[in-house]
Amino acid sequence: MRLIRATNDFKLHGHSYEDFPLIVNSDMELETEVHQFLIYFCITRGRVESKNTWWRYGQDLYDYFGYLEGNGLDWRSKMADTQHSVIAAYRDWSVSLGLSSKTINGRLRTIIQFYEFAQRKHWIESVPYDIETVIINKGKGFLAHTDRSGNQKNAVNVMLKEKVAALQVLTKQEVKILMAHPCFISQHLIYRLALQTGMRKEELLTFPESYIQDPRTKRGKAIVPVVLSSKDMEVKSGQGGTKGNKERTIHIPISLYERLWQYKLHERNELLLKNEVSEQKTLLLNRFAKPYSIKGTILNTELKKIVGRKEISLHKLRHTYATFKLYGLRHNPNYRGDPLVYVQDRLGHSSILTTQVYLHYLEDLEGDLMTEYDQDIDQICLGSEGVA
Repeated sequence: MRLIRATNDFKLHGHSYEDFPLIVNSDMELETEVHQFLIYFCITRGRVESKNTWWRYGQDLYDYFGYLEGNGLDWRSKMADTQHSVIAAYRDWSVSLGLSSKTINGRLRTIIQFYEFAQRKHWIESVPYDIETVIINKGKGFLAHTDRSGNQKNAVNVMLKEKVAALQVLTKQEVKILMAHPCFISQHLIYRLALQTGMRKEELLTFPESYIQDPRTKRGKAIVPVVLSSKDMEVKSGQGGTKGNKERTIHIPISLYERLWQYKLHERNELLLKNEVSEQKTLLLNRFAKPYSIKGTILNTELKKIVGRKEISLHKLRHTYATFKLYGLRHNPNYRGDPLVYVQDRLGHSSILTTQVYLHYLEDLEGDLMTEYDQDIDQICLGSEGVA
């Protein structure tokens, strides 16, 4: 069994879907039922726009059907035949590999969606799992007063119980260490942009140079609104751009915007000249005047070394921005809006429930947490900026 990316020759009703996941058996024939499900789930529904998400769903099902093939199991097996679900067997095998419960449950959700689709198509009479009612502890979070479901919910019985992992964010001292560390200027600005805007890794590494213009036209403003759009970014094979290709507005503090303008005029131009490169669409370039790899491996490796924590990554800088910004707005008597909605909009979360997770960690933050986050980072960077 193999998982391959479709070329632009793969078309549905005349429209090309390059990079669509295709799962084929040992005879290089499409797994028909899986293929039909992926078309429905990724394309027909119109809710999944990211090719990365397409590929993740394809990987989930490839892993499951590869396990079944390797063990001579039929995905249509009924619980009534053995009193043990074929999905549960796959789950237990995944646990034996040392995968986290979060990773396994993510795969199981895709597999369960496949089985529900198969049942609607009458490919199977019943699904290989049961639905149980479980008691949950919802706590007293935001919007709790609007929930009328009580402390019960229906759950698929093959799912694992997940441990809520602590949200990894940088402390105030770690932010100081990172911003004061003498590293390559492009790398320094990527870290700073992540900390002060909350952009995703893919957005940082495909951020267009055209978005940064002469800041003299922005004078008198504390922040500069910038609309992120995938159509402006260097997107290759579904890598880069905004999540789901959805536009959103980020706020860049004016001091950072001015520094990016200076970088564009000077350090970036020097890189282009030195490497005899005419132009690049992306703003932040590596030493060879090329965009950084979208995987961000080098940036993440260096980040771990600077901060001294192996679990820290570019994505954790996004968490840091969200947590500190939420804290600052909640403690700012002059802010009249809803801090949670502000952070939701900046991060591009489709549901405020996703943003709500940051509320649970505010109580654990250090007592001297900065309340004026952007001003603190600006001050740290004065005179101690990364160098080429």
